[in-house]
Amino acid sequence: MNARSLSVLALLTVCALPARAEAQSDRVLDITEAILDRFFTAHAKEKAEQETVAPQVSDAEAKIQKFEQCKRDFEAAGSATGSRLGGLAARVAIKAKCGASDSDGMRKDRQKIMDGPEIAAATAGGFKLPEYRNLKDRLRGYLAGSRTGFTDAALALLKSRESQLAGSFGTSVAVAGGSGGGRGMRAPAVWNTDFAWLWISQLFAVQYLSGATMFEKDYTAGEWTRWSITVNDDEERANEVQTVERAFLGKQADGGEWWRMKTVYKDGDRADTVNLEALFKSEGDEYTQRLVRMRAKLPGSSEPQEMLVPEQWTMWNMRGSFTGRPTKESLEGATVGTEKVTTPAGTFTARHVRFGQGGGTIDWWLDETSTGGWVKFVATDDEKKPRYTMELVGKGSGAKSELGVAIK
Repeated sequence: MNARSLSVLALLTVCALPARAEAQSDRVLDITEAILDRFFTAHAKEKAEQETVAPQVSDAEAKIQKFEQCKRDFEAAGSATGSRLGGLAARVAIKAKCGASDSDGMRKDRQKIMDGPEIAAATAGGFKLPEYRNLKDRLRGYLAGSRTGFTDAALALLKSRESQLAGSFGTSVAVAGGSGGGRGMRAPAVWNTDFAWLWISQLFAVQYLSGATMFEKDYTAGEWTRWSITVNDDEERANEVQTVERAFLGKQADGGEWWRMKTVYKDGDRADTVNLEALFKSEGDEYTQRLVRMRAKLPGSSEPQEMLVPEQWTMWNMRGSFTGRPTKESLEGATVGTEKVTTPAGTFTARHVRFGQGGGTIDWWLDETSTGGWVKFVATDDEKKPRYTMELVGKGSGAKSELGVAIK
């Protein structure tokens, strides 16, 4: 996996990133009492169904792990004896030995099981599945502090029923809406499991859904980068400063990759640091990754802790708002030119790429000689004023686990 495929958390635009392939809709939601009541009915159904399918998910995961181990053992034995089976012969031999030639079908079956609770929820609430998913993700974002994407009437309704909404997602009102939760990436005062994962998903969104990492290149083991994030669409956030560090810690023998994502958030005199080290495994393509393990050191914790990774949070589509990379011709047409760009990390000779986005633009400065291959990203509004900026403030090599992770 590469860094663009990565860092868990990669929350961006600044809302919770769903654990699936659809990006969130940008349209403004006008939520009514009836819609909210239907959502509560649907969400209750989803939680009940998740408990029902949990044993099936565990069984499916055990089946995949058993197959993958059998395949690794078979391939290791073949290498040790000098065997060099051709592609078709190898697939036939692996199937005879392990019961299947690959795990694709098993993974699809597992995903169907994992999708079941949401499908049942959408039916119970009278939603189409994409509508339910989008509404749920937007409401998660509301609890995490985002007030964008709602009409004034919807915000007033959500405020009046904040206690019920927080209860539905399993967190307290104090954490969800007040001084603990805050706006954007502000760290909550109470790190219960559910809210920790809301915040983590928001971090993923910041990293990826914005599109900033679209052109990112692979990191080598030990390489790290540090980025500043500035949001200019809210006067109340004028004193907020956030830096995010990503480090590729190394690859395991089974291909899984450990990454560190450390966020330092400052608002005036207050500062919070969240340090996460996560293990990802590929789901067979460049963008879909599965989060399988995480260690964390959260505000208020004196020691690193192992985090429970919920099944519903494991699948991450790292393409964010985009379905894929632009064509060669599209990229050439969007290239403004080669420019000198200076960030706190240094001065770079970068390719400036600009695409339109409604009335505004999205701009990247790409330098393949720098770690990760890019150094700055800016999204502007319809007045061409920057509203979201990420820029490189540091980079290096030699990164090691800070939380006691052993890479095997």
